[in-house]
Amino acid sequence: MGIADLLRSTAFRLAVLFAVVVTLSTAAVFAFVYWQVADFDMARARASLADELAKAVVEPAAQLKPELERRLTRDLRQIEYVGLFDAAGAHIYGNILSVPSIPLDGHVHIIQTTKPDGTGGESAFFVGGHRPDGGTLILGRSLYAIHALQQSVLQALVIGIGPTIFLALLAGVLLSLRASRRLREIHFAIDRVIQGNLHERLPAHRVPDGIDEVVRSVNRMLDEIARLVGQLKQVGDNIAHDLRTPLTVAHIRLERALSEPEDQLRATARQILADLDRALTTVTALLRISEIESGLQRSAFTQVNVVELCRDVFDFYEPMAEAKSIAMTLNAEAVVTLPGDADLLREALMNLVDNAIKFTPRHGRVQISAENTLDGPRLRVRDSGPGIRPEDSDKIFKRFFRSAATDGVPGNGLGLSMAASIAELHGLVLRVDEQSHGACFEIGSSAREACAKTRDPSELRAPA
Repeated sequence: MGIADLLRSTAFRLAVLFAVVVTLSTAAVFAFVYWQVADFDMARARASLADELAKAVVEPAAQLKPELERRLTRDLRQIEYVGLFDAAGAHIYGNILSVPSIPLDGHVHIIQTTKPDGTGGESAFFVGGHRPDGGTLILGRSLYAIHALQQSVLQALVIGIGPTIFLALLAGVLLSLRASRRLREIHFAIDRVIQGNLHERLPAHRVPDGIDEVVRSVNRMLDEIARLVGQLKQVGDNIAHDLRTPLTVAHIRLERALSEPEDQLRATARQILADLDRALTTVTALLRISEIESGLQRSAFTQVNVVELCRDVFDFYEPMAEAKSIAMTLNAEAVVTLPGDADLLREALMNLVDNAIKFTPRHGRVQISAENTLDGPRLRVRDSGPGIRPEDSDKIFKRFFRSAATDGVPGNGLGLSMAASIAELHGLVLRVDEQSHGACFEIGSSAREACAKTRDPSELRAPA
């Protein structure tokens, strides 16, 4: 990144803003320190001088003059002012030759005066008061020492703020370079994603910060996009796979039909239509699974009465079960509800019941049950058919899987896959429990209390 790019970057501008804020804050702190030091020193000098005058004005004349002499003798810096005057205003002692024009009220006042050595003027504190004998005592002290201290503090603060500004700017530049480097890495990663590499992920740090939260969210979004693209590709592959065979067969039969008599041509056409209907059913089922897995219907979820849903499915399939001499029963609690899409849940349950009736031999039993558990609502379909072979239990939910035990039974191997997708959309799980006599499919939120606790099919009773 060039200097011009760095200067135009948002990170650099934020860094400069950070440096300015730090500089202004530091300057404000230094100004406060300077003001406090100056104010405290002035107040201390005022109080000290006023206290000295209050003690001196009441001292006897015999003790006062030696005290004033010692005061001036110890004043090596020549910052002290002393003036003692009699009741008539005549000068008695000190380096103040005349009474200054200040109120003699015992309060400290600042005036311009001539230095004690006569070399020039300066600002000084002066305080005056009347003595009991009618005389006047004036004490003063130059502001030179206070001003010198204030100047030293000011210089120290000015000298100290320079490195502070430099370090703030340096820290800002370093932070901006670091942020710009991170943003550049993220930009390059996004470019690779745009170019079609959906397995690329944005770089994240081990210690998360604000940028990392966004990066992780984008990475999760890319994971979902990759999953959806994979599903789309799989749907396309499945459709192509499932259409190729019936279309090829239809093409061959049509070619043969051209040389057949007209009466056989109609029979061939009916066979071709049946093959195309099966292919169309498979394509519709695949598209339905893709729609379900997209999860777009989740926003329209409502509270579904599971018991009523089970009764609808039971009423729909009971004639089919009766035609096959299968005893079909419903075992449902009074109230079982869950948030979801009633049509999708009905579709999942119908797939399970349809399979149960399809694979259960004559005079067998099928049970539909719904109950509330500690883990939430649970739907269960159990039959007395041949069950699921142990080697097939991990494969039955895959698309187009058909067990060798189901040879001769019509189907396309998509019903359980669709039911599993519907369960996943609702935050549930479709499980199978292998039984010695029959199979049990269960839609619920937990693997505990599985189908083994369901009553044996021989105990099933028709609803009253």
